Amino acid sequence: MARTRGKTDRQGAWRALLARLSLPEMEAWSNTVRTLFLNALFLLAVVVVVPILVGQFRRDQVIIEPIAVPETLADQGLTPEVVASRVWDGLSDVEAAAKTSKEKLSAIPDARRVQFSFPDSGFSIESLVFHVRKLFNAYETRIAGEFVCGDTRCEREGMRLRLRVIRDDVKLVDLPPIGAADERGYFRDAAAAVLAELDPFTALAATAQTQPLKATILARRLIRSRHADAKWAHNLIGTIRVDEMDYKAAIGEFRAALELDADFKPSLANLGNALARSGDAAGAREEFDRLKAIDPRNVLAAEGLADLALAAGDPDGAVKQLMDAAEWDPLSPRYYAKAGKIELDAGHRQEGEALLTRALEIDPGYLPAFAFLAAQHLARDDYAGAERLYRDAADYAPDDAEAQMSEGRILAILHRCDDAIPRFQRAVTLAPQVVDHRRQLAECQVTAGKPEQALETVAAALALDPTNADLYMIQANGLRDLGRKPEAVAAYRKFLEFDRQNSVMRPVAEKFIELLSAS
Repeated sequence: MARTRGKTDRQGAWRALLARLSLPEMEAWSNTVRTLFLNALFLLAVVVVVPILVGQFRRDQVIIEPIAVPETLADQGLTPEVVASRVWDGLSDVEAAAKTSKEKLSAIPDARRVQFSFPDSGFSIESLVFHVRKLFNAYETRIAGEFVCGDTRCEREGMRLRLRVIRDDVKLVDLPPIGAADERGYFRDAAAAVLAELDPFTALAATAQTQPLKATILARRLIRSRHADAKWAHNLIGTIRVDEMDYKAAIGEFRAALELDADFKPSLANLGNALARSGDAAGAREEFDRLKAIDPRNVLAAEGLADLALAAGDPDGAVKQLMDAAEWDPLSPRYYAKAGKIELDAGHRQEGEALLTRALEIDPGYLPAFAFLAAQHLARDDYAGAERLYRDAADYAPDDAEAQMSEGRILAILHRCDDAIPRFQRAVTLAPQVVDHRRQLAECQVTAGKPEQALETVAAALALDPTNADLYMIQANGLRDLGRKPEAVAAYRKFLEFDRQNSVMRPVAEKFIELLSAS
């Protein structure tokens, strides 16, 4: 009986298994699995794609489209894509000139955008974002335009750039003809005009150093129009007033900015500095402490407190604050250099030089650290040690003409004119209109026994400044070394003619005229 029941149970289980493996059951099971898989895939797509869409939708990126150009410009290498990149460069130049910590405009040429699309589908994230923006009337900002010919000949000098800033409406930006304008400066002006539409504060801040009155007037307009950047405008006017040493007016502007945003860190730091300069140390400390409460690792607060400590006769406290700032901003040489100068002034030469060296390890061309440390070497007549600093600075900034000249000068002092000449030549290449660079190069060429090269250098310099007496003295010395006495005498006479300050070299020139004329 038990066997019969067990056999019956096995048969029933087998029949149930066969029923499950039947085609209708398999189809139902596969439909369920497929549904689950598709739902999971859809959920994954939502999790991945939706944040991307939201991020793209919220980002107000400015796209610079290729700028149409006449064939004459394209033949010179200014293709539509290149011009778009030049406008991009101009935006970067204006933003750099603004020297503001305000968030910068996000712009990119259309040709440089990385676009993602699914293979063989024609579907891309960009197209999806475009249609979503279109649905909500939230259009992406675009810059388009073209170069317009001035006449039928369409010569470069007569062309002018017309740009369109396209959002929900279109703003036209017309530039004057190119003429003889510097190309980079022309596109910088174009970018400034574009920013006047897209980010007026950055555009006006870029003029604060060169045109403070104009920047102040434009900032006042932003404030009166209740622009979103009104607090930045108050802060900018305050910094202009500080530069003019009108601390009372500056303090008023910084306080006005803080009325709009009580936690506005740039104005808190600037207010503290303005109060300190006006003699209100207690008020300054209060503002720096307030800033530090908002941002405990704020380097501006630490530097401000360091200045207050130094003014109170506490150099050790000042150095401690600056070392904290250096730790919080490890890529800036400013705080090590400032601490090093305090140590030097306190008579701690080794500690000061060590801190200045650390600053130069971050940026070998950082002028304050470089100047203080080089001065220490020169004060000890350690010209070789100073030369190493100048060399590092020149190597670090190969496109800085003054850095090359400084290295060349100290090499000349060390009587290493053969090494100095390449530095001077590099400076002349970088700044061909600076006559003094050519003069010092020619002097070194004469000293190094290369009078023919010196004469060529002097000739080029005289073409720029034909009344420079020092150039005629170098020319005369080179001609004398070559044995060309009559020409040397004529050059010495030219020196006497243009030497209006009665320099110490005047008797030397007169003596050489006498000797060369007699022989």
